Amino acid sequence: KYALPTTLLVHGYLNIEGKKMSKSLGITIDPLELLNKYPADVVRYSLLKNTVFDDSDYSEEILIERNNNELANKLGNLVSRVSALAEIYGLQKTTIKNLKSSSLLRSVTTYLESLEFDKALNEIFAFIDECNEFIQNKKPWETKDSRVLYELSNAIKDFSILLSPFIPETAEKISKIFNFEISLDSFNTTLKISKISKAPILFQKI
Repeated sequence: KYALPTTLLVHGYLNIEGKKMSKSLGITIDPLELLNKYPADVVRYSLLKNTVFDDSDYSEEILIERNNNELANKLGNLVSRVSALAEIYGLQKTTIKNLKSSSLLRSVTTYLESLEFDKALNEIFAFIDECNEFIQNKKPWETKDSRVLYELSNAIKDFSILLSPFIPETAEKISKIFNFEISLDSFNTTLKISKISKAPILFQKI
């Protein structure tokens, strides 16, 4: 005997330029062709950012925009900057916590349980925006403050763990750069001090 499903996901349509996909009209997009051109994490992220329960537009242009503006500019650039500065100035633990992620875990968990993947990603990237604003305000390249770099590195650990279901290959790369495990136990403990080396480019701009 098999257990019957308790939840049924009825998602909206993916449209192209406002029109429903149609083989007969030639309005289609092949995910396998996208995978031949772009990394799997980019394709996966670009699709999961679409609204789940409402109809939404999707296209190669949308994929490129999400790669360049969100993955490369916001996420990739932050990881690159923090890792490069941490390689030079090191990390020093601090009891001050400006970048708090406990509420982020709760909101992301709520959205995942209700299958609202786009909203979960919006929450995570709002936290990434907060991290980018924090590094701009604190200017650790001028102050050489290793405590600021530690707080940023710890925040990167936290949001990378939450991003791992969406972009697993990239999350794994980040975990190796900052030396943490992808797990809830790791999320609930502060980052261990270790030697950090500058990250390679995570997302090439298209």
